[in-house]
Amino acid sequence: MTLHQFLKENREDLIRRTRVKVAARSSPPEQAGHLENGVPMFLSQLSAALVEQGTGGTTQSAHASHDAHPAIGESAALRGRDLLKLGFTIEQVVHEYGDVCQAITELAEERQATLSIPEFHTLNRCLDNAIAGAVSAWSEERDRTRQPEERDALHAKLGRLVEQATTTFEILLQGKVAIGGQTGGLLKRALVEMRALLGKAR
Repeated sequence: MTLHQFLKENREDLIRRTRVKVAARSSPPEQAGHLENGVPMFLSQLSAALVEQGTGGTTQSAHASHDAHPAIGESAALRGRDLLKLGFTIEQVVHEYGDVCQAITELAEERQATLSIPEFHTLNRCLDNAIAGAVSAWSEERDRTRQPEERDALHAKLGRLVEQATTTFEILLQGKVAIGGQTGGLLKRALVEMRALLGKAR
């Protein structure tokens, strides 16, 4: 059984499991429809990337999933902004995508479904793109909405970048995504921006 078939046959179970994991954390209650707009969308986009890769996909084709499906990052960005409005922290935004991945791997193990190397790379890359998109959008939206109330614009920008860098570094430490992907790139950009801002402050 391919991962695409596995996702199709177990879609509702995966959504339910993710909902349980999210609810088990200390987080604001989800409003009706918000979880459905996040997890099912990601599962659909992951399936689309797997279909394009095909059963004979290679590591290179899996790594190209971001270029073929930029909607993953775009949808995740919208999700990040929505969760900010609901009161979710940046860590809780990351946890939601981690919960989806965990639900997939746990259920696959229970059903004795084996992921091929290309499928694993595609899952990893799609997750990486989603996390990077959500984290970046969450940070930028919070900075945009809070900045008029901040007395020091430089302090506000640095605070956002430090939080973003810390979160992405913790994701990379967990080993769920590769450092050479979108999340690693987000960390690098945050560090570069921090250095530039500190240079201006001197």
